[in-house]
Amino acid sequence: MPISRGDVGCWIVKGNPTVWDYFGSIGDETRPEVYPSSWSLSGSSRRPALVERGDLVALWITGPKNPGIYEVGRVTSDGAVDWPAGFDAAHAVDREKASRPCLGVEFDGVRLSGPTYVPREEMRAAPALQRCEQFRVPRMSNPSFLTPDETAALAALLTDRVPPALLARVGWHLG
Repeated sequence: MPISRGDVGCWIVKGNPTVWDYFGSIGDETRPEVYPSSWSLSGSSRRPALVERGDLVALWITGPKNPGIYEVGRVTSDGAVDWPAGFDAAHAVDREKASRPCLGVEFDGVRLSGPTYVPREEMRAAPALQRCEQFRVPRMSNPSFLTPDETAALAALLTDRVPPALLARVGWHLG
């Protein structure tokens, strides 16, 4: 079923650890609290055309080991951008897939690492998130989305992890 911008509270961009090593890419690097980030989007859906500057975004890392939300932020690009050379190859696990032309989105992000990431199990336990698209159809398009109410529920899970002033710097105003 097609969605409209009014259905979207937050875009969920997905990282597949069999294609790109997110955890290897961040290693022991030190980043400022808010930093420029980016992620790839699927070109096989009309959803990237709905993404706009200022939209909220969350990075979901998939896989059997510790899936969940690892970054939250606000889109800074003018919607989806063309990446003719594919995604960053420096940490590619599957170089062929990572080097395919794709779309991407740029955003200012806050990293949720270690104890601050939001695990899939905790999201599933939140009543307002139990029926979100990410759980109903996990292999759905990249990006998937949270409704405005689901986005508020995710924001509530962030309150014990990240200072509200820091979240506000990337558009995640709580309350």
